[in-house]
Amino acid sequence: MKILVVDDSAAIRQLVTGCLTQLGHDVAYAENGAESLQYVADNDVDLILMDVEMPYLSGIEATKAIRELKKADWFPIIFLTVYDDDESFVNGILAGGDAYLPKPINPLRLQFTVIAMERIYVMRQKLQNTQQELQSANRELERLSLRDQLTGLGNRRHFDSHLTMQFALSRRNKAPLSLIICDVDHFKTYNDTYGHQQGDACLVEVAKTINEQLARTSDLICRYGGEEFIAILPETPLNEARALAEKIRQAVSDKDISSTYTETGRVSLSLGVATYVGQYKTAQLLIEAADAALYKAKQNGRNRVEID
Repeated sequence: MKILVVDDSAAIRQLVTGCLTQLGHDVAYAENGAESLQYVADNDVDLILMDVEMPYLSGIEATKAIRELKKADWFPIIFLTVYDDDESFVNGILAGGDAYLPKPINPLRLQFTVIAMERIYVMRQKLQNTQQELQSANRELERLSLRDQLTGLGNRRHFDSHLTMQFALSRRNKAPLSLIICDVDHFKTYNDTYGHQQGDACLVEVAKTINEQLARTSDLICRYGGEEFIAILPETPLNEARALAEKIRQAVSDKDISSTYTETGRVSLSLGVATYVGQYKTAQLLIEAADAALYKAKQNGRNRVEID
């Protein structure tokens, strides 16, 4: 344990240190309550041995201040005192102390009181480890809740929350925000003909290919629906978004995934692009604009990019 010994007597500090080092603990010192408060503010401790009567700031006052400073972190504080009356005992416990050791100090009682506090230390460590594991598990659950199970891309929930944030930033910063909606051409027929397993494999490959075209960490690609994908491109003007959409279309075509239901004989994408530059009142209207461009691409023969 990291133990802080607080006493204005060098002789007592030396005696206590001798007892504690025999138990293998790491010992630090403070000569008064004010020093102890500063030490606790700057360092982690597992146990404090606190003299009650000290100049500048008493042990009782220092303990109250430490408990206020470390509200979320409780570690034992043992008072060292010449007082053994009930009032002193009650005041010490109410101030935040956990035990009393009378002066002059009995080395045997000191050592075994510290051994008893080691049990609290062990349980405290286990609790902290459990809390860290729980936090890690919660972070992983949050990550998984934002991912599409099949493709590993962001899911609809991730898209909705991210677009809301990016739309607000774009409006505030007066920066362009582009969307690209991609739809796998004739996928329903492809899926019905080749089977769901092959259809899933196709979607995974298409998702991977689209994601590989996004060079910036600020760009986000999500699975929007069954065979639809949508990319959020912050600070991206329409001409750059259109060029990226064409790059995505060509990359998927180059994968040469066989399909008998397209003119090219391979899986292809239709893509719609829309860019917000202040003209839409809501993010939903931006989505509808990109969707309208996608509809235009389908109407004009598929395997193409259209803009709003």
